[in-house]
Amino acid sequence: MKKTSLFILVTTALILSGCALLMGTSMRPIVLGKMMIYFRATTSKIYIATEMPEKLEIDTPFDANGQFYYKDAVHDTTLSMATVTLQAADLKMLFFLFSYSKASRNNPEIFPNDISDSLKTLRPFVAFDKYFGESSDNDLTSIIYNSEAHYAYKCITRKLEDGSPEDVCGASRLTDKGNIILVIMSSVAFDANVRVELLEAINSVEFKN
Repeated sequence: MKKTSLFILVTTALILSGCALLMGTSMRPIVLGKMMIYFRATTSKIYIATEMPEKLEIDTPFDANGQFYYKDAVHDTTLSMATVTLQAADLKMLFFLFSYSKASRNNPEIFPNDISDSLKTLRPFVAFDKYFGESSDNDLTSIIYNSEAHYAYKCITRKLEDGSPEDVCGASRLTDKGNIILVIMSSVAFDANVRVELLEAINSVEFKN
């Protein structure tokens, strides 16, 4: 099965389409299946909460008082997957949460099951090479692994079709329940610190029992 198989599964599971939102202090929760987008009163920052395939919350860089968009929202119990894309004028954030074991059954070449937990955090960079270039086993040395927080991340600058540069950073984390959290952030704005925003998001993950 090709590396893009996970994208095909996401596409076939797509249940909600994009929607433009202008947020203010009266923002109401956006409920997408068992996934919710809301804001914290203490920070006015948007967060994502989901129960599929496990219950957790993750903070985003987006301000509830500003304008942002959500699209490509998927909550699929069959695939044990939750994904959503949030985007403002100068920053895009893709959030994925999926079962590594199910990904391994669907695509064992890309998601081998007989490897260490630390190596499992690197496999999404191969599966999602659409964002990180032609990633392969030989290209994983450019990924930084945080052994204390149990996540790996990689940042690159790539050229778009019009020749303009885009900063892209991704972080992957294997949870105690064997699921993968993958966050990808990208921006074409010169003053956007994508790496800082990414690490703040992946470090903000809070598991709920």
